Amino acid sequence: MVEKEGDVFGDAVNLAARLCDLASKGQIITSRETAKVLSRPFWPALRELYKIPVKGKENEVELLEVLWGRSVEEHTAIAAPPSRDYANQVLNLSLHDTRLSVGRERRKVTFGRDHEADFSIQDRMVSRAHAMIERRREKFVLIDHSSNGTYVTLEGEPEVLLRREEFVLRGHGWIAFGQPRVTTQEAVEFNCTSA
Repeated sequence: MVEKEGDVFGDAVNLAARLCDLASKGQIITSRETAKVLSRPFWPALRELYKIPVKGKENEVELLEVLWGRSVEEHTAIAAPPSRDYANQVLNLSLHDTRLSVGRERRKVTFGRDHEADFSIQDRMVSRAHAMIERRREKFVLIDHSSNGTYVTLEGEPEVLLRREEFVLRGHGWIAFGQPRVTTQEAVEFNCTSA
């Protein structure tokens, strides 16, 4: 952790903030890494949950719940998730000569007028940091941050306008920034596949 001007930054802070967001009232959630250093009397009170992606971490973080204060009958049963290899899910993106894939190696792609964006789109209708796609387990989530919205067209379905919203991409389609797909030459084509 790093302290700067009365605030703290770093991996531990990012993880703690994410765990606080995930925990319900009265629930204690921790990572497997932290659970390993708990003293032996706490081990029977640990229950495995699931894995999550965390900003700044390459691999997903395994979560555990510390059970306390209630009888076993009062705890919600956790169903084992279906066994799937999330690593094989890939989102292929293309715009003109730029082609990128979101998957195991790359977990995030950015769009905007900023020259630092992965897909730099020089159109006045596009915000500097317009939108991004991040991988969450097997899903690819499009997140709009723009002033004019992001338009998503799934093949065979009507176009959807996002305004500061999230959308789970699936199948094949197009993403337009700041204006509908029919009025722009800058639509990113996407295709969700299994590698």
